[in-house]
Amino acid sequence: MTANDDVGWGAVLVFDRDGTLLSWSAEVPRLEGAPAGLVRGMPRAAFATLFDRHVVAETALADGGSVCAFQSGRPAPVPSGRLFAAASHDLRQPLAALSLLMGVLDDRVRDRDARDLLTSATAALQSMRAKIDGHLDLARLQAGLLETEVGLHAVNGVLMRLALDFSPRFQSRGLRFSVLPSSTLVRTDPTLLERILSALLENALRHTGEGRVILGCRRSAGTLRIEVWDTAGGLDPERLTALRQALSQPVPMFGDGLGLGLILAAGLSRRLGHRLDVRSVTGQGTVFSITLPGVADTGSSTQIAPESGGADLYVGRANVLIIEDDRLVLEALDTLLRQWGCVTTGADSFDQATERLNGAEAAPDLIIADLRLKGAANGIVAIRQISRSLGTDVPGLILTGETDPIRLREARLSGYPILHKPFPPLALRALVARLLGRTTLSV
Repeated sequence: MTANDDVGWGAVLVFDRDGTLLSWSAEVPRLEGAPAGLVRGMPRAAFATLFDRHVVAETALADGGSVCAFQSGRPAPVPSGRLFAAASHDLRQPLAALSLLMGVLDDRVRDRDARDLLTSATAALQSMRAKIDGHLDLARLQAGLLETEVGLHAVNGVLMRLALDFSPRFQSRGLRFSVLPSSTLVRTDPTLLERILSALLENALRHTGEGRVILGCRRSAGTLRIEVWDTAGGLDPERLTALRQALSQPVPMFGDGLGLGLILAAGLSRRLGHRLDVRSVTGQGTVFSITLPGVADTGSSTQIAPESGGADLYVGRANVLIIEDDRLVLEALDTLLRQWGCVTTGADSFDQATERLNGAEAAPDLIIADLRLKGAANGIVAIRQISRSLGTDVPGLILTGETDPIRLREARLSGYPILHKPFPPLALRALVARLLGRTTLSV
């Protein structure tokens, strides 16, 4: 690294082999994100914000300890959180439309060679989605713009969303995918936890050629360990040691076997104060785990049973109102739902939806609404107001490409199921069938 007049490495922390603070330079307390009142013996975890917000060079000591030098001086300008949220939302819209149109083609294409091409195109789209999400999240994390909304949440909700998202993808690769339920309440940010587990599942999907992948939980002494098991053949001891060392770095870097997903999982885990670990047996498989506080048991752990095929999820003749302000996504949703046999009404806002319902012969059986809409009413308000005007509790489904924590928290608290754009068509079909009462899929 090259120093210049604006940047130096004068802020230094020294940790022992157990990760506790031994000493520090006078510049450390002046760094943004440094904890107040530095004392010997502080755990390394107390400096997580400092590591997240600054470039750091770490040197290992012979006794197992380490010296961490922080880049000080004039910080580089970073984009605003609003810019990241807008970029993420806008990129997800065409990806969502493309994913839905892939679903339309999947129902129509019968030629074997054409289906193989379609499968490859779908896999490329899913890879593009994962990379866009990962790069944006990693940029926000490194810029110190990733806010957390930590509270008590049922882990089963996160597991169900992952089951809906990944089941068709593992199925298309000929892999078995099992999701085991848990009735535990955990203290975490559910959105960031879902991103961590998504990254671990993406990693398993990429490396597992045959066999199965399992997502499950283990409780122990007030904690919950969520594990992703794969049968990818495992790692040799030297490779496993290198991977563990790479994951333990304050700022994991590309290389050492770390792709974007694992770097993001490590960074988000550290941001939440959760522990990310990996175990492996050569010739058998690998398990990545994240450990977080397990607070209580809800007493309910209904089995998660993602459906294996869209043909068994009958949604025909359902009257569906779609409220979506992106024309491409609206048209793709309309085409896909009509192909499944639904009767659809499309609108780009709450006001337009109200106008079109005034002349409708029948009330909708289901309302699918984007979270962000034209006009004053968002998707949550639109579903509630339309239900109230009809005098009945119409089931609703929220679609969103948002990454803003405040908007996502509002969506979670609405009580309506959420699908994050872009989403697999089978995940949409499974949720539509469940909301119409035509499947037993539940948590």
